[in-house]
Amino acid sequence: MGIIRSNAAFYLEARARGVDFSRTLTLGRQRLYLTPADLTALSARYRPDLRGRLDDLRYGEPADDFLKRFLDVRELQALDHSAYEGAAITHDLNAPLPAHLREQFDAVIDSGTLEHVFNLPTAIATCMQLVKRGGTLFLSSPANNMCGHGFYQLSPELFFRLFKDANGFSLARLVLVTHPFPGAELSARQTWYDVVDPAEIGARAPLMTRTPAFLMMEATRVDVVPVLGTPPQQSDYVARWSGGDAAGRTGATGGLKRALFRSAPPRLKAFLTGWYQRLVLCTLRNRRAFRRITDEP
Repeated sequence: MGIIRSNAAFYLEARARGVDFSRTLTLGRQRLYLTPADLTALSARYRPDLRGRLDDLRYGEPADDFLKRFLDVRELQALDHSAYEGAAITHDLNAPLPAHLREQFDAVIDSGTLEHVFNLPTAIATCMQLVKRGGTLFLSSPANNMCGHGFYQLSPELFFRLFKDANGFSLARLVLVTHPFPGAELSARQTWYDVVDPAEIGARAPLMTRTPAFLMMEATRVDVVPVLGTPPQQSDYVARWSGGDAAGRTGATGGLKRALFRSAPPRLKAFLTGWYQRLVLCTLRNRRAFRRITDEP
């Protein structure tokens, strides 16, 4: 687990918008995967006041000083299954969170833990419960082409249903990041996309990518309510159950095109639909679902 350039920029952009990191908890003791060039660029863009105070921040070393200096963290703690890396709080995320640890932190940061925890709903509930009212939860999880990295790869749909005006949280931002190498910390070139809620599109937004991709999420705890009291449901099914028509919008659009498509033989329909999915619908070319951020950090 570590802080890469995309994570750092994501947190720094939140800080620039006023997010408070005074009392921060990380899931696991974080390591710093930022090169001197990364640190210089981040400082120039977000913290020009830190120029000349970067030389002691070392790639691969614990990220404590970076978090404290760049995010103005006054109290930093780590939670882990054991204290082998110096975590102040030992807790198995497969188990419910003890009451005395709830609502204690202004910011909770997971830069790559949840996918390694078998009891995922319990672990997500713990992340939510650690955050105090008005605090912020940051999650980063694999989304694509990382099979075998952990137990799970997570979908944008899950984050929208869990945090978009649900469970006492308001979803501030969800970004998908692609990177060329399996290790994101090894990938100097990373591309960001804002992700649109499938419920707004009115259809699923499946995704195939040539390279690995992960999600970064920011959500604010606006109210302290019991979390996961009602299990989230996938939005297109909810629309169907309520009589809506949110599913199946995958064919060609336009009256003539649609008529020609419907009159085609079944095998040709399958062929055309498959290529449409492969080339447009299930790719980052689907601009309804994925919008590239041109001013990338």
